[in-house]
Amino acid sequence: MVDSGSQEFRAGEVVEGRYELAESIGKGGMAQVWRAADRETGLDVAVKFLRPDSEDLRQLDTLARQEELDVLRARFRRETMLLGRLDHPGIPELYGHGSHRGMPYMAMRHVPGVNLHKFLGEHGPLTLTVAAAVAAQVADALACAHTLPVVHRDLKPQNIMISDDGVAVLIDFGIAKPLGMGVTQYTRHGSTLGSRGYQAPEQILEKEPTTRTDVYCFGCVCYELFVGRPPFVADGTKGMVEQHLHDDPLPLAVHAAGIPGSLDDLVLRMLAKAPERRPTVEEVREVLAALTPRPGDPEPRPRLKRDPTAPFRLPRERPIRRQPPAPSPSAPAAHDEWLDARAVEKLCDEAQREIHDGDPDHAVRRLEGLAERARDEWGSRRPLVRRVWELTAEGLRLAGECGPAARFYESIASELVHGDGPEERACRAVLRLRAAECRLAFGEIEEAIAAVEAAGHVAAGLPASLAARVEEVRREVDLDVTERLAGPES
Repeated sequence: MVDSGSQEFRAGEVVEGRYELAESIGKGGMAQVWRAADRETGLDVAVKFLRPDSEDLRQLDTLARQEELDVLRARFRRETMLLGRLDHPGIPELYGHGSHRGMPYMAMRHVPGVNLHKFLGEHGPLTLTVAAAVAAQVADALACAHTLPVVHRDLKPQNIMISDDGVAVLIDFGIAKPLGMGVTQYTRHGSTLGSRGYQAPEQILEKEPTTRTDVYCFGCVCYELFVGRPPFVADGTKGMVEQHLHDDPLPLAVHAAGIPGSLDDLVLRMLAKAPERRPTVEEVREVLAALTPRPGDPEPRPRLKRDPTAPFRLPRERPIRRQPPAPSPSAPAAHDEWLDARAVEKLCDEAQREIHDGDPDHAVRRLEGLAERARDEWGSRRPLVRRVWELTAEGLRLAGECGPAARFYESIASELVHGDGPEERACRAVLRLRAAECRLAFGEIEEAIAAVEAAGHVAAGLPASLAARVEEVRREVDLDVTERLAGPES
């Protein structure tokens, strides 16, 4: 049991002999963040701790409090995992993680600057170019997260930092969620995830989120960026929740002059009530990119202390990420001249156990990193190569990392399954169904329907045992398609 009253940290305290705490720079409902000095690198870092002493937890009885802490710890571990996978200048990279005084922590890049809420308060209505520069950077970071895909679920001005050098950084992946089959739900006691005023209708109704959920929340942020106010404001007749569920926002041009028609149309589509009517974040990024400044353009007037146009006007080479994850002791090292087949077999056995236990982790990550090298060294016909790729695909799918998993499944089907006998046809059908299942997380429903239909035709021409194998997976994917086509309840 955790003593919820013993977690007050102090300036000068050193976390695991490395991170010396300097000052508290933020405290939310379930976490607190300190600026710290990394004794190994000399860099300032942000160290985030889970808070077991929040008011919400104090109000629960002992058993319920411990259950909530278990959920929060699991969500904290997930946030740590996600940050370790996301590689983008607009997302803080993970430097380290562990436990300090019984509470989990993570150390990440410190972003000196102000959040977007404060930035808007300091500068009032932004010019079109400055607002577009902020929005385009956030869209690019969000697109990176969606490639896994991961849904942030809490996009709001307070979770977007404008750094001292003008970079917009998306922070706080505390309630972010990977999408896909087998992903555990970590829902707080009696809560609806997201922030008031920036929740998508499906969040308010407690429906399953998709990447289009983030698009809606981002649409609320963009509306505020370009016109200086959110799309909906509570009044005496109707609250914000009702407006988000039932009302259409006014065009941006009603509130601000000089709004391009393409931008007005984009933001209104982002705020569509039905997720399938919203654009993808890639479409959002494309429209916004046309509005950003170009290299060599003049700086904004009046001058800004933190200038979001600077990354576009004065582009700089991105620094190399620090501290890549250490290899597993049982895995072949990256600098080995040739892969050791016995070590790879052992790593495959470890990955198989992780997948069987429902917790794909380090071994699956190492296989992912070795997959292409194994194919290049040993060729596409060696059974061990196919085993590496299949375990990697399955592990990533179960971890909710649908984008990479789909690519592995598709590559196995096209490159590693040879011949056209009944066994090979069945394998390809199953692999393509799994790839389609992963692509559903990106809203690719028509492609999944086509894969289900194609698998049905394949199964009809197979021996009974092989047909049953294909049909089992086909029914799973078909059910997922049906549920998505049904959409949110009215």
